[in-house]
Amino acid sequence: MQKDVNIAVVGAGFTGLAAAQILADLGYKVTLLESSHKLGGLASGFKMPHWKCSLERYYHHWFKSDTCLLDFAKKWKVADQLIWKRPSTVMQTKDLDFSHLDSALALLRYKDLSFLDRIRMGMCLAYLKFSRSWKDFEKVTAESWCIRWMGRDGYEAIWQPLLEGKFGVTLSKKVNMAWLWARLSCRTPQLGTFEGGFQAFADAAGESLKNCGVEILMNTAVTKVDKGEHGSWTINDEVKVFSHVVFCCSPLVVERLLGQKNLNPADLKPQDYLAAQVVILSLKKQVGKHYWYSLRKSGKFPFLALIEHTNFICKSNFADEHLVYLADYVDVSGADWLRSDEDLISKSFEVIQKLNPEITKEDLISKWVFREKYAQPVAGVNHSQHVPSLNIPGMEGLWRASMAHVYPWDRGTNFALELGVRVAKAVGRKGQEL
Repeated sequence: MQKDVNIAVVGAGFTGLAAAQILADLGYKVTLLESSHKLGGLASGFKMPHWKCSLERYYHHWFKSDTCLLDFAKKWKVADQLIWKRPSTVMQTKDLDFSHLDSALALLRYKDLSFLDRIRMGMCLAYLKFSRSWKDFEKVTAESWCIRWMGRDGYEAIWQPLLEGKFGVTLSKKVNMAWLWARLSCRTPQLGTFEGGFQAFADAAGESLKNCGVEILMNTAVTKVDKGEHGSWTINDEVKVFSHVVFCCSPLVVERLLGQKNLNPADLKPQDYLAAQVVILSLKKQVGKHYWYSLRKSGKFPFLALIEHTNFICKSNFADEHLVYLADYVDVSGADWLRSDEDLISKSFEVIQKLNPEITKEDLISKWVFREKYAQPVAGVNHSQHVPSLNIPGMEGLWRASMAHVYPWDRGTNFALELGVRVAKAVGRKGQEL
């Protein structure tokens, strides 16, 4: 291995942070470029002057099964700042009431299913929880598998509202069962966060990277990537050359940067995906006692979920304000993506008032809207055959790692970190040939 090999990592989300760390551990000279003024990517946060800790722009938490997260927390010497709790989570029922569905006992009490259907559902969930092979699951859709094994009543009561709420009526019928299996097999009732918020965790990672010799360039948007001499690459017409460039960012960014370089469009263009829209409201009053409310998305409840963050993280960290997310995934070609911030805020407040009529507009302190165009890839049948390669075909030395690559796992910082390790090791194996 040549210790003087320069490698650029584009994007300082958790995939980029992990990739930079592993590449530095392997002895390479690493430059990490981030267009924002903050580390953390989609897990980054913001902090009001009177708050003690930051708040994520898009809701985040970890699971006790997130082993890669635990490994990096130890590597970055912040494992003692992880916080673990078991907050209350509920799901909206057919009559628009809410019921727990986070344990075997809760399932046995679930009123939208007959007793026999509850038993049948429990057996299927136990099978999925302990199954370790996902290859067969991707051969069928989640809809067909659930109807066959859990029964149509079970599917319509629980999984259809969740799938259609997230993917919409059309795309939900394409989602394969491996995607649902991954969500059920690795998640735990105990959830985790970090002292000071996810932004503090990303900042701690940045300090560790600097101590390892990684050069971090903030507020540096990559606008141009060109082929240099002897297989090297230049970025933004700078003098410095790189043997490898690793794009740890949205596939939309990679498509924009490289789409004019005579590549096969199929190698770059993202497959079906959804955008995220999140409204955050700061309130004087508590909406309810639960952390996570899974909503049956409809005209009355036009969001996928309501997450009351301060039922997980104590409100004293936020000057006793009650912080609530209203979250949704939408098709970027549809009308929902074009909704104004004002409309989203108005709709979100209507939902809150349905859940707690005592809340009035006088209780609204602050409001924010965040949008991300590429947020949720859609995994169809036999999706593993269509996951893009980590190396970009026809562009020796260029790599990409995004949410499109975490399949069959779902989006989340643990799998973003794991992906960073994977792409860094692939680059490292290639670097040994230099």
